[in-house]
Formats: sequence, C-alpha cells, structure tokens
Amino acid sequence: MNRHIDTWLIVLIITMLTLGLIMVFSSSSVVATTNPGSEFKYLTRQLMALCVGGTLCIGTAFIPIRSIMRHHMILYAAIGFGLILCLSPFGITVNGASRWIGFGSVNFQPSAFAKIIALISVAKFLHKTRGHAHNLRIVFQACIIPAPLMALILFEPDFGTTMIITILVGFMLFIAGMKLKHIASVGGVVVITGFFALIMEEYRLQRMRHFWDPWSAYEGQGYQVIQGWIALHNGNLYGQGLGNSVSKRHFLPEPWTDFIAAVIGEELGFLGLLFLITCYLLLLWRGFHIAKNARNAFSMFLASAITLMLVMEAGFNLGVVLGILPPKGLVLPFISYGSSALMANLWAIGLLLSISAEKRDIPLEQGWKINKESA
Repeated sequence: MNRHIDTWLIVLIITMLTLGLIMVFSSSSVVATTNPGSEFKYLTRQLMALCVGGTLCIGTAFIPIRSIMRHHMILYAAIGFGLILCLSPFGITVNGASRWIGFGSVNFQPSAFAKIIALISVAKFLHKTRGHAHNLRIVFQACIIPAPLMALILFEPDFGTTMIITILVGFMLFIAGMKLKHIASVGGVVVITGFFALIMEEYRLQRMRHFWDPWSAYEGQGYQVIQGWIALHNGNLYGQGLGNSVSKRHFLPEPWTDFIAAVIGEELGFLGLLFLITCYLLLLWRGFHIAKNARNAFSMFLASAITLMLVMEAGFNLGVVLGILPPKGLVLPFISYGSSALMANLWAIGLLLSISAEKRDIPLEQGWKINKESA
C-alpha cells in the first residue's frame, strides 16, 4: 500500500504549535514580577506536553488505522477506568470539578482523550452498519455507545465536553445517512435534556445570567470577559507588539489558558487573530480533504468528526473571548496552555495522518455499493 503522510497538515500544525508556544511564554512570563525565576514555568510544562503529544502523534501516524479500529474496546475500557478514577479518592478536585488524576506533580485529564475514543467507537459501529443509519434502532444503538463515558464526564461535572461529544455523534449520524425526522426527534431530546441539566445546577444558571450581562458581575464571573474585550480593543489592527500586552499584567486572570486569544488580539492585533482563524479554516479544509479521500467508511467518519471537533472547540473558545458564547472552559487547540488537551489534540492529528496515509483505491461511494451488493 502506498502510504503518503499529509505534509500540508504537518506544516499547518507545526505553525500553530510554534505560535502557541510563543504566546504561552508571552502571556505567562509576567508571573515573574511576583515569582522571580518562574518565567519559563508554563512554557516548560507546555514543551513537556508537546514532547509526549508529539510522540503520540508520530507513533499513531505510522500505525495502520485499521489497528486502531480493531482495538477500540481496549482504549474505551482504559479511558473509562481513568474517568472512574477521577471520581474516586485518587482524583483531584479543583473549583468543585473532579476532572484530573494526579501522578506526583503531573495531572492528567482523561476526558480530553475520552472525546476521541468515543468517536472511534461510534465510527467503528457506523462502519459496521453503514447504509443503515436511516434505521432508528441503529441510531439508538449508536447513541448508547458513548453514553457511559458521557455520564462519567457529566458527573465530574464537565457539561462542555459532554455537549461536544453529543454534537459530534450527531454529526457522524448525519453524514452516515440519518433521516431528517430522526434528527429532529433526537435533537429535541438533546435540547430538553440539556435544558434540565442547565437548570439543575445553580452555577450553570449563573454563567448564563452573567453571559447576558457581564457588567452585572464585573467583580465576579463577568470580569474575565470584560478584560478580554478591553485587550482586544487595545490591539486594534496591528496590535501593541509581541510581549507588550497590558491586560496580561494581572488584569486578565491566567491569560495563558482559555483567554489566550485576547492576548493575541492585543499584541498582534486583528491581523494576528485573522491569521489564527485562517489556520483553523485551513485545518478544516485539510481534515475534510482527508475524510473525502479516506479508504473506508470508518476512516471517513472518524476524520470528519475529529476535524469538526478541533475546529468547533476553537470556534467555541473564540466565541467566549468575543462574548458571543457563554464560558465553557474549552482551550484554544494547539495554542492555549493545557497539557492533557495538547496531548489529546496531537493524538487526534496522528489519527488524521494515519488516515491520510491510507488513501482509498476506489471511490468511497463505489466501495459502499460493492459492500452492499456482496452482503
């Protein structure tokens, strides 16, 4: 088989990782004003995560994607065990959320990988039942597959990740041929369930109230959004220059995490943000190109869902910074500081590269026809 790794995707991800490292250092080195000698603290940790994630990415890129498909239940069980540990005494609770497992000074967030593993399992099922997604029984079975992982994630609690998995599974069912009336029915159930999940927790209601009027909570949850707006306003078209952000100097809380886009906007201006958005649009193009040329249905479903996951999380993050979406705690892929998220996202890129290396020998539609005729 002729294996050809997608070089466009490699160059794009290296570009985004380089920008991310620069901005993590720029936005976090300011802690040196109160903690001398800690200028490189977050950059060092991000580099360590990059080394682990890069190893995962390279290793996965050279593993035939069918091997991932064949052993998906092992991955599912392993990550499920990790999510259970988060809710056990071995888990680490921060601000009321038990999303991490501690290994000495290193914290690991299983839910970052759970999203991808859920997609692998659903893609395997849809590949096995391809051509039958119009059947409501198949739709129900596909929705059941990620349910245990989603339940564990929701108990952490992590409503944002649960919502991401729900949207991605729905997207996979849509491209698999799910009927519009079934989409409407399932979508209605999801909306109703999401509504009750929202009103059952007071902190979620508070987030929604402060989203509509952040000025009402200027000294609370609305503070970060408002400081993000101020940073973007200060950036104008060309920015204040790399390293010259004022908002990162203890005005914008932990600017190297969820609100790193605000620092980019202030230091590199609108043009810097435009470059960043262009990178994600290029990622969308390459990911869907890989999905279009996938060797089989499993690879097509998985490549499409992974691509949408990365770009959608970027869209949600930027939407929060701009104040057009309520806070969800999602990082900016390949840019924000976050070890687990970076490693998981690099693993996702490794899966895309593995899929791109195994281009189909015949058109996918023709392959489906052959499989249907031979069944």
